[in-house]
Amino acid sequence: IGNGEQRVNARPVVEAGGGLLIDDSDITAEWLTETVAAVLHDDDRLRGMGAAASAHGVRDADEQLARIVMSAGAGT
Repeated sequence: IGNGEQRVNARPVVEAGGGLLIDDSDITAEWLTETVAAVLHDDDRLRGMGAAASAHGVRDADEQLARIVMSAGAGT
């Protein structure tokens, strides 16, 4: 459920071609079979999606957040 924040977070990657966006209610065995299988068997598309996804986002966001939290805690 939620308030749509994950859709907002995913939008730049999806718009760049680095991901697929689907509502939870639309995920079916047929969708998985047709869509995900097609992507996994198309090396060019998969490479293109990977490149687009890595161009958007922060790969070490978890580590950056941990550093911020730890440095904030050190000042108390």
